Amino acid sequence: MNDIKLLEQLQAQLAEIQTTTHDTLEPSVTRKIEEAIENLDLVIENSASKEADYKAIGLKTLGDLLIYFPSIIELIQLFRKFLE
Repeated sequence: MNDIKLLEQLQAQLAEIQTTTHDTLEPSVTRKIEEAIENLDLVIENSASKEADYKAIGLKTLGDLLIYFPSIIELIQLFRKFLE
């Protein structure tokens, strides 16, 4: 799976998390998820980005959110795919 597809998958997972947890999360956490989705959207749409930058962007996004969601298995599994 290429890096863009992984970023798209990460974005979809975050959107699903946002949808299913928006009533139970603190507003600051909800905003962090929204920011991550927006940042990933910009990267995915920007075809001028270097392919090598995608992994770094994906890892940074995951790292920023894992602070808030340390037990979400889907994010950890996606993180492992970036390391493959």
